[in-house]
Amino acid sequence: MVGRWHTAAVDAADQLQMTGLPPVVLAFGGRVDAVLDRFLAERRAEVEGFDPAAGVLIDELLRLLGAGGKRVRPACCYLGYRAAGGEDGEPIERAAAALELLHTFALVHDDVMDDATERRGVASTQFRFAAELGWSSPAHGRSVAVLVGDLAAVLAESLLRSARFPHERLEVALDRFDRMRVEMAAGQYLDLLGAARRDLPAAEHVAELKTGSYTVEGPLLIGAALAGAGEELEEHLRAFGRPLGEAFQLRDDVLDHEGVSGAAERVGSLLGEALAVLDRAGLDPAVAAPLRALATSFRLPEV
Repeated sequence: MVGRWHTAAVDAADQLQMTGLPPVVLAFGGRVDAVLDRFLAERRAEVEGFDPAAGVLIDELLRLLGAGGKRVRPACCYLGYRAAGGEDGEPIERAAAALELLHTFALVHDDVMDDATERRGVASTQFRFAAELGWSSPAHGRSVAVLVGDLAAVLAESLLRSARFPHERLEVALDRFDRMRVEMAAGQYLDLLGAARRDLPAAEHVAELKTGSYTVEGPLLIGAALAGAGEELEEHLRAFGRPLGEAFQLRDDVLDHEGVSGAAERVGSLLGEALAVLDRAGLDPAVAAPLRALATSFRLPEV
């Protein structure tokens, strides 16, 4: 089963046409997939050592990862790292791949909360297990999904810790990783309360916590920390990442016909804020260009 997800991949040109993402993001996504392939194969052997039946939990993570995704969070981690002068190689690939596992955890648990039957065109974890194992109660499928999500969260931190970075830099990155996870939980709770549907300021606040913090800002700052970035660069990355992450979530809300009044206009305003930061940040053009392309890919389609 290892490597099975790569058989469904399309080439980078087709991906670029479909998503509008810059080539460097797409190329790095392939590197992240390779890391996750190897890492999960190693962890499957470990889990099956407890009991062969438990290997299905790892197989489920591979199935979900193979169903698609743009690998935006790993790419942001990589670009934050490169912006701070970090040297390319396997350590940053592993650290960035950890963020894709964290995202997988969030998606699986989100599907449980939404009682979703599908994710990225394939059966959601809870629906798949309830159907395949023939359980009469949907609670059994939800229970497996919770375990799969929990395992993804544990493995995400394990993968990040295994990246070979100086201890002091890794500790800063882990502090950011911890804060990001707390913000995700707080934002998800507020969303369950319906705060995002109240008005535009509330929707922005939820977007910042629930999705924005771990989609762009958090990954950028984790990557920058691993490269030993200074305060000035971190402030630029934060000022770029925060509005861009909010725009990402508000855009999804609008496309899902769940956006509050003014959300569509606010997406454009937030993207403008993020791009203005790039204009004055003085980043290496090799980093600024893909960040700009990433931001513009979040624009709402014209109607």
